[in-house]
Amino acid sequence: MSSNIDELLSKYKDKWFTDKYWTTPYNWLPEIRSQFDLPERVQIHDATIREGQQTPGVAFRKEEQVRIAQALDELGVSRIEVIPMVSEEDAEATKEIMKTRPNAMVIAFSSWQKEAIDLSIDCGVDAVLIDYVGNPWQGKTFWNLQPDDIIRRGVEAITYAKERGVYVSALIWDDFRAPLSFLEKHYKAVVREGHLDSVTIADTWGCSLPWTTLWMIKLLRSWIPDTPIEFHIHNDFGLATAGAIAAVCGGASVIQSTMCGIGERVGNVATEEIALALEVLLGVKTGIRLEKLYETARLVQEIAKFYVGPNKPVIGSNAFRVASGWIYWMINKAKKAGTPQGMFPFLPELIGRREVEFVISKGSGGSLIRDKLQELGVSLSEEELKKVVSMIKKEASIMKSTLSEYEILSIVERVKGERK
Repeated sequence: MSSNIDELLSKYKDKWFTDKYWTTPYNWLPEIRSQFDLPERVQIHDATIREGQQTPGVAFRKEEQVRIAQALDELGVSRIEVIPMVSEEDAEATKEIMKTRPNAMVIAFSSWQKEAIDLSIDCGVDAVLIDYVGNPWQGKTFWNLQPDDIIRRGVEAITYAKERGVYVSALIWDDFRAPLSFLEKHYKAVVREGHLDSVTIADTWGCSLPWTTLWMIKLLRSWIPDTPIEFHIHNDFGLATAGAIAAVCGGASVIQSTMCGIGERVGNVATEEIALALEVLLGVKTGIRLEKLYETARLVQEIAKFYVGPNKPVIGSNAFRVASGWIYWMINKAKKAGTPQGMFPFLPELIGRREVEFVISKGSGGSLIRDKLQELGVSLSEEELKKVVSMIKKEASIMKSTLSEYEILSIVERVKGERK
């Protein structure tokens, strides 16, 4: 059986093995793929401008919103979400973005109030995303609305926006904690009575297991089979990317994401993560220019003054930063074998990053330290190298850090000084 599977997977080798990446072939097994209902293409709806400003301490000025929108358009996102109802500056930013005539659809986040819908459409946007509650508990507790009131208000807002001649989607939040009977009634009503163009189901608290999300998307599609399904998720349990992948496997054709995952609380699914995963792991096209992911993420971080941790997937500084001597040795072996991706799931150039960076720390071995010293123009005897390696390990342990070139050279001078 194993040999048969290996033979079968070899037919799909171009899917999981290229000059830029090497992932698991088992993603392509028929028994795995048969569980999926993949769309031909997934649109990336980037909400950085809106959700990003819900991150505590993050605010985008008008010109910054325009710059982010331009970068997202160059990246290849299908949609750019804006939020003109927040302030006059945000409304002006939206108008300026529209003047640049982006290739992406510009969609305004709006409440179900007619004034907010009018404000959004009057800014010249292509579409409106009407946001309102999808859980009867919040409806009753916060606004004293009965379940039928929520549905009625939603249908009225959607109908009003449709009458104004724009594309309309509804972001109905906290669906995953709402009674199933209410969800079915609600979604069928907004489609049949509101005639909206797509619906967005939201795992607002990021608490749905990926298998649950897959099931929910398939169920939703059975209720409203002719309406595109969009998915919105937060990262409270660290499941945002997995959940978004599951949604696509269930048939969702739009993923709402943000660069660097910035957003309310712990943020949303990151645009760079979901785009890369869909393209490389699922083989689903997104239109994203993967080679621009890193520079776009850096731009957003600089503007937001919000910097991701070093272990952040895809764009974190440690993703292609190596300190281990053992890993360094294997990377060099893989390069000499002509397969540098043998020690990475994907190479840095795939997302527009520089080559792998080698740094010196406690775990660095003699070969890595020797090669680093050669780069710095330092030549040592074997005895001197052993002393330098030993001192570097001790110093790095004390500092709990990597060592700078200056610190390395200082150790070299101390060792050479002992010889004199």
